[in-house]
Amino acid sequence: MSEKLRVCLFAMVWASLISVPAHAYQYYETGHITRVSFNTDYILITVDAGVPTNCTGTFSGWMVITSASKLMQAFVTGLWMRGDAADKSMVFYTTGVGASGFCEISQIDTQSAN
Repeated sequence: MSEKLRVCLFAMVWASLISVPAHAYQYYETGHITRVSFNTDYILITVDAGVPTNCTGTFSGWMVITSASKLMQAFVTGLWMRGDAADKSMVFYTTGVGASGFCEISQIDTQSAN
């Protein structure tokens, strides 16, 4: 192995060992959907656990699923209409308060295969 390659590998290993791990705690909340409101462009939901800290200040605790997230909108609509929303604990990942003034959801994790 060449000297340059060894130095490069050593630098990458060293950098990964001394780096500080990032935690996403402020960017997600675990809970059950307690309310749903349908708008022309997005779906608003509230969660029994509240909103993550990056969404402090969102209007009345509402979180929004934008029209760009059609699959999440369909999933939440189906769950709500079926009547299972309050029974299913999920993790809601957010990007903070967006242009709409609401907390924007970027991902929903169902935490199980059920």
